[in-house]
Amino acid sequence: MGEPRKLARPLDYGLRVISRRRVSRGELSARMRRKGYEESDIEETSAKLSEWGYLDDETFAKDLTGEMLRSRGMGRARAAWELKRKLFDPTVVDNALTEVYGDTSEEEYAVLAARGYLAKLKGPLSQKERERLARWLSRRGYGAGAIYHALEHAGRADGEPRQR
Repeated sequence: MGEPRKLARPLDYGLRVISRRRVSRGELSARMRRKGYEESDIEETSAKLSEWGYLDDETFAKDLTGEMLRSRGMGRARAAWELKRKLFDPTVVDNALTEVYGDTSEEEYAVLAARGYLAKLKGPLSQKERERLARWLSRRGYGAGAIYHALEHAGRADGEPRQR
């Protein structure tokens, strides 16, 4: 049988991981653990990459949250789930959500997301399309109240409820 595979130096492996795509500190640690690196090597690598500015969870989480809101119309709950899935520290998640979503209500963001969805449709909004829109908003992390509000207000530029 062959010799056991030798691990790359921890810092080299960390650099290789972050050269492919941006990752959170938690993701990097998890990947290094799966590869078999010692905890001390993982901490040292994370600290060095953070010191060099390659691992910045605060900025990365804010950038990611902003992108989820702008390009995919995600609600706060879905954005929180996505950030936790990427192994961000809970305080980093809370800070990013607070900064990006701010004081704007979930209902207002749901209306904006619904308007983006509706812009792609041709013709009047049928009952079937209303149901599809509700499911689409739900998958993006909006609650029932925000979805109802969006269905009532998204179709009109002035924000007045739709006439049925």
